[in-house]
This record gives sequence, structure tokens and C-alpha cells, in this order.
Amino acid sequence: MKALLESQVYWRLIALAQAVPEVEQGILFDWISGALNGPLSTAQLEKLTVETLQSQAPAELAGFSNARWQVLLECLQGELPVHLDPKPAVAEADALRVAFSSNDGLHVNGHFGNCHLFFIYQVTGNGSQLIDIRHFVADESLEDNETRARLLHSCHLLFCEAIGGPAAARIIRHGIHPVKIKKDNRISTQLDALQELMQGQLPPWLAKALGRKDDLGKRFNDELSELE
Repeated sequence: MKALLESQVYWRLIALAQAVPEVEQGILFDWISGALNGPLSTAQLEKLTVETLQSQAPAELAGFSNARWQVLLECLQGELPVHLDPKPAVAEADALRVAFSSNDGLHVNGHFGNCHLFFIYQVTGNGSQLIDIRHFVADESLEDNETRARLLHSCHLLFCEAIGGPAAARIIRHGIHPVKIKKDNRISTQLDALQELMQGQLPPWLAKALGRKDDLGKRFNDELSELE
């Protein structure tokens, strides 16, 4: 599983599937396999042209504009959308690192206890950036949720669809704050909310996690002023 998830071919096909939701994934795979002159590989995908794709395209793609065909070709040639294309983290003070349990990179749709993919974002008051996609791999020497908790060791927050009490307690011990939200809530929505939060006065627990003591002191002083 880990080798598959780390494969560039896998992520290119995922990007393609998201770009053409009209086509079932089985049909999509058969279409791309048939368009290649060899085994499914990055080298073969990069030889494809729009004309080659169009010549064997499923009926669902009839009427696509040239611009949309170009997007499909770019997915197959490795130009992934931003939610599937991690970039190196930029050193920034007070940057928040957030993990999302997700199977598509678009929605929070993973139960912590059986999730295999975690999308890691760096968030500041100026924006957010995908910096890593981490893959759960079972370790026989550890309980599975301990392995997942260690996988997220550098994160401050975890957004997931569901998490059991013992698992939540475990990741809290690792310094990670769990947040349960409704299924299929968009990751982008949560990122926008977090960015707005980072622009203002942080909740005490988050200020502490980021080492922003000034936020705590300011909040305390503001509360004292209100009492005077």
C-alpha cells in the first residue's frame, strides 16, 4: 500500500479522476491503459498527447473543450493540483501545522482509526500550503493508533470525521489537538477558518501550543481591563 500511495502514477490518476468525475474509475483506468504503448508508468504517461487521449476517450468526455482536455493531459504528465502537490515547508514563526484525515485531499472524510492518508498543511495568517502527505503503515511493534499518532508528531491539530475516546487521549498526549467535524466537510473551508483565526487573538490552548505567550498575556490583561 505504501509503495502505491507514494507512486507518482497513483497521484496522477487520482488527479485525473477528480478532474473527470463523470467517468467511473474502472472505465478511466481502462481508457488510460489502452492509450499507452507500454506499461503504466510516468515515462509512458508523459508521451501522451491530447490527440491520443481523444482517440480512445469514453463517451462521457464528448464535447469537452480544448482547455479541459489540456487540464487532463497536465494531470497525467505530473502537473498536479495544489491539494495533491506538497511543497517544502517555509520557515515561518508561529506557523500552525494541521493534519487532515482524508482519502482524496479535498474533504475531511477519514476516521482516525482506519485512515491511511493524512494531508499536512502549514497555516499562517497570510495563507496555507500543503507541505506533506503522510501514509500510515502498520508497525507490528506498536498499536496502530500509536503509529498514527507518531506519524503526526509535528502537527498541532488533527481534523477528522471521527475518533474514539482512547485514540483522542493518545494523540493529545503527543501534543496534538483533535477536531471532529462533519463528514465531507471541505479541507479548504477549514483552512480559510484557520487562517482567519491566525490573524487574530488565538484561543489560549492554541497560543500555548505555538508558544505565543504574548497572546495569553494579552487575553488576561484584556479580561482584567473589562473587570475594572
